[in-house]
Amino acid sequence: MANTVVRLFRDPLVAARAAEELKSQGFKAEEIGILVHDGEKAKKLGTKATKEIVAALTKLDLPEDTIRYYEFGASVGGILISVQADEARLPQAREILRGTDLGAAPAREEMWASSPAFPAAGRMTATDPIDAKMTGDFRKY
Repeated sequence: MANTVVRLFRDPLVAARAAEELKSQGFKAEEIGILVHDGEKAKKLGTKATKEIVAALTKLDLPEDTIRYYEFGASVGGILISVQADEARLPQAREILRGTDLGAAPAREEMWASSPAFPAAGRMTATDPIDAKMTGDFRKY
């Protein structure tokens, strides 16, 4: 197998951030491949839409079941970023691709800001009346 690392992204912004991070860490544009099936997402990433995902993945010398997985992911709107580099730099590329979207998740306080009851509740039942304390008289329910 060639010295290749591939990751499937759902969010074009996260994929763009990954590509920029790879470039900032010294990976050349020739080493970074971006495969997108959707033309609009391709524009956001500054690349062209690739209709022949399988042909592009076959050039990466990946196993057939991996190619089918990535083909399906791309067909439903995913973005594939591949890095072809020497063996010594592959762990760095893998770490960049894996760690790109870790900061994308909002903090709990930001998530809970939309529901003022969450921060105040000590447990889920405090916010859901259906889980109110049962009295044992099931005729009420």
